[in-house]
Amino acid sequence: MLGSPYVARLVGGTLTCRLPNGMAPVAILVWATASGGSITFGGLLSALYGLPSALTQPVKGCLMDRGGHSTVHLPAGARRRLGPT
Repeated sequence: MLGSPYVARLVGGTLTCRLPNGMAPVAILVWATASGGSITFGGLLSALYGLPSALTQPVKGCLMDRGGHSTVHLPAGARRRLGPT
């Protein structure tokens, strides 16, 4: 499978695009401790950052399995363009 065309580009792009999502909790922890907060406080902030994603990703995956990627991504993209409500 790894020798198939476009696999290396797909995996590389996926890993590169997901890097900010993986680094955000680390950055929050570093910021909290550098600002004089405790590691406990930084860990709490990091956990609060990841909680919405942990709660919504299984639902999003289930919706994608049932209806396809475009039925989930198009409304989500349109919602994001509207901004916070």
